Amino acid sequence: MRHERTGKTLSGLRVLLVEDTNDIRDVLASLLRLEGVEVRAVGSAQAAMDIAVEWEFDVLLTDLGLPDVAGDDLITAILAMKNDRPRVVVVTGFGEPYAGRARDAGADVVLIKPLDWSVLSAHMAASDEALAA
Repeated sequence: MRHERTGKTLSGLRVLLVEDTNDIRDVLASLLRLEGVEVRAVGSAQAAMDIAVEWEFDVLLTDLGLPDVAGDDLITAILAMKNDRPRVVVVTGFGEPYAGRARDAGADVVLIKPLDWSVLSAHMAASDEALAA
């Protein structure tokens, strides 16, 4: 069952965060929790896959440069296993062609580091229809 939320806040959102750099992962997880988000934060694609099998989440927030599997392959695998498609937000230090590969794999948005928190949170909170408007 999909978790229902209203408005454009992050409160109540469930996010699977995949970032291999400990400091970045810790900061993002802390910021998300301060916004009322339920976060499961991991440092590898395999750990993300293990969680994705058992947990329903609204947003996959992932880096592309992961130590075990390319981020675009992780996106493809997670989207293939989920009946309720999560929104996919990619945060990366890489530009093209990596950003294009992430979009081809199913990313809804690709944001290049350094991040602007307001932009990231808006993309996580908004529906596809709201971003298209």
